[in-house]
Amino acid sequence: MSKQKPNLLLKYYTEVTKSKQLHFGCWEENEELNMKNLRTAQDRYINHLISFIPDGVKTILDVGCGVGGNAIRLKENGYEVTSLSPDPYQEKVFKENTKGEIPFFLSKFEDFKTERKFDLILMSESAQYIDLKKGFKKCREILKDKGYLLVSDFFKIDDVDDGNLQISGHPHQGYLKEAESNGFVIIKSEDITIKILPTLDFMVSLFNDYLIPSFKIIAHSLGIYLPFFYKITRFLFRKPLKKTLQKSLVDAQTFTKHRKYMIYLFQMQS
Repeated sequence: MSKQKPNLLLKYYTEVTKSKQLHFGCWEENEELNMKNLRTAQDRYINHLISFIPDGVKTILDVGCGVGGNAIRLKENGYEVTSLSPDPYQEKVFKENTKGEIPFFLSKFEDFKTERKFDLILMSESAQYIDLKKGFKKCREILKDKGYLLVSDFFKIDDVDDGNLQISGHPHQGYLKEAESNGFVIIKSEDITIKILPTLDFMVSLFNDYLIPSFKIIAHSLGIYLPFFYKITRFLFRKPLKKTLQKSLVDAQTFTKHRKYMIYLFQMQS
């Protein structure tokens, strides 16, 4: 497998928030947008996901595990967890956060090789990055008979043009049709779009209040102490970097026009 490059925006996020969770949060109405409430909302999110796990499930594969927050909570709830991610930075932080107590594999899900069979596969905001056909095929390979797939992610609203919007997500009905064609039946589902929206507005404020000022401070320091290097980096990176970061941010209003955030519990049929 070719070596994956670390996600620098993700690295900045984990350093600023000090959060072990990389997913959206489930917010309560009129909750103030701040770092403390973000972590509380993220805790609410994983607790809600755990409530979807059927009785009898013991072994879980956490696909796209981030930096360990979900895996730790699952382990605390008595589940035997195995985690994987293709991101080397996530691997480093995951092992630090879990103290090496939860098995981790540096791999894309489609390329993951194992002799094990799992009771449940969890995809918390990772399904959007996985090839549909290869992903469901892999699920069938490594799930036990009548095993479960728990997906929590946002999906593209059908018949809505994204235009210049740069945000991932499989077409909603296309995903469900692929699941059905691979023998995955919906046991339970929930639309939590309204609950996760404050996360988007908080991330926009985080960008404006933390990320941009940090870049300005760094640029100012370079201008004083390394003026030549500052001129070169400013010429090469400033506009494209800022433009790229801004495109990765979407506010709540834009999100609701183009995406819906769903939780699906599927069961694999023979």
